[in-house]
Amino acid sequence: MVVTGRAGRTGSHIDESSTARWSDARVAVVIGAASGVIATTGSWIPSFWGDEAASIMSARRDWASLWALLGTVDAVHGLYYALLHVWIDLAGTSPFAVRVPSGIAVGAASAGLYLLVRRRSTRGTAVIAAAVFAVLPRATFLATEARSLALATAAAVWLTLLLLRLLDAPTRRGWWWVYALGLALAAHLFLYVALLIPVHAVVASLELRRSGRLRGIRIRPFLLAWAGAALLIAPIGVVAVMQRDQIAFRRPHRTVTAKGVLIDQWFMFEALALVAWAFIVVSVAVVAHRREDAWHGNRQLLLLGGAWIVVPTAALAMVAAAVSLGYTPRYLAFCAPAAAIMIAIALAALPRRWMRAVSIAAIAGLAVPVYLDQRTPYWKNGGTDWQTVAEVVSQRARPGDGVVFDESVRPSRRPRLAMHAYPHGFDGLVDLGLVRPYDETGGLWDVTAPLAEVGHRLEAVDRVVVVSRSADGVDADVAALRQEGFGLAERVVLESDVVMVYEREP
Repeated sequence: MVVTGRAGRTGSHIDESSTARWSDARVAVVIGAASGVIATTGSWIPSFWGDEAASIMSARRDWASLWALLGTVDAVHGLYYALLHVWIDLAGTSPFAVRVPSGIAVGAASAGLYLLVRRRSTRGTAVIAAAVFAVLPRATFLATEARSLALATAAAVWLTLLLLRLLDAPTRRGWWWVYALGLALAAHLFLYVALLIPVHAVVASLELRRSGRLRGIRIRPFLLAWAGAALLIAPIGVVAVMQRDQIAFRRPHRTVTAKGVLIDQWFMFEALALVAWAFIVVSVAVVAHRREDAWHGNRQLLLLGGAWIVVPTAALAMVAAAVSLGYTPRYLAFCAPAAAIMIAIALAALPRRWMRAVSIAAIAGLAVPVYLDQRTPYWKNGGTDWQTVAEVVSQRARPGDGVVFDESVRPSRRPRLAMHAYPHGFDGLVDLGLVRPYDETGGLWDVTAPLAEVGHRLEAVDRVVVVSRSADGVDADVAALRQEGFGLAERVVLESDVVMVYEREP
């Protein structure tokens, strides 16, 4: 049967009588808690990678050092670094500690998505949307990242929910301030969330036009809020363009491809992407076919989901074609809730409960292998193994030994970052190549020198641990060691790196 939710929000065949005693707020809390647990479970297992090391190192700086850094690079992440700075003072820098805010944010996004869909459709459709989002590989990926994307995704969901509230009924001026400031803060967390402004503009203008309320007095508060948010976002946008050279080396890898858009952005697995896009197409067809008033809410959701998917993707594709700032599939993570909304519309339209249950189970089943893979030690960045590097070094090194790192690969892949991500493994070691530590510079990384230029430091050590990423990245350093009378005592090959121990020969 067709049931009616609040204010005529209909369109699902789900019988809601069993949950009638539960308020939407209570359902949202349960959904958020369950999604947060799913997202957080195992998030501490993968080794940190370069972007996360940058987060941790930046957050460890004192405030003056952090400010100096943001004046040179990574200003777009400044708000997140500041929040993480406060957080690690309380919780520490273990993998679980620095990633748990992202897991909580995924739970918050799921709860907000339930409430968002509930404003336009039935409880059944809202539950399905939140459940689908919770198992999407891009959402479960976010929980394993000590970066700002999960927080930005949650902010995008709740700001869109606030948009619908503002569309539904006049409210006090304070909520317009909250909306404008929220958009600005979300963009400072992750710059591309600013693309929500044109998404919201499309949705608001069409809804107001349909209802006959597109008059100056009605649209003016939205225009003022968007203009205010854009004004607050503009400075960070200008700084991002000025600092774009820090990621210019990635430009060859930022080509927009069909695989990137259709698979990697939200689904990360070909079979799951095929099923998901099939449901999205079905949702479009079903909403186009169903003309009765009961489906008006789902038509609005379809419009919202479509705009939320298309506008940011098209914008980033155009930016990638024009400048170094640009397209990387994970940057569109904040659009994953839109994909979940469109999938949910199709699933809720299925005529039998068992069909809906089987479809949700199929999506979850296809997502499980990706979920499990994301929670393996070497999943990130082609097999980053810094956690294992730290363990191996800790087992083989002695206090007072020297340590040398391969500096030949790009900064975000240098094994030196293992020492900053997992410092316990390097306690008591002498960093032979260090010239100036990162927190005394205006850049992200340590300033170092080849061992040949600081060879006098070898006089104080009899054992040196060498950590190399590339096959020949430490050839010059090894030559300097041999010249000073050191010989290879042990070599341990890991997933991506090699740990070697050199001892002074008699």
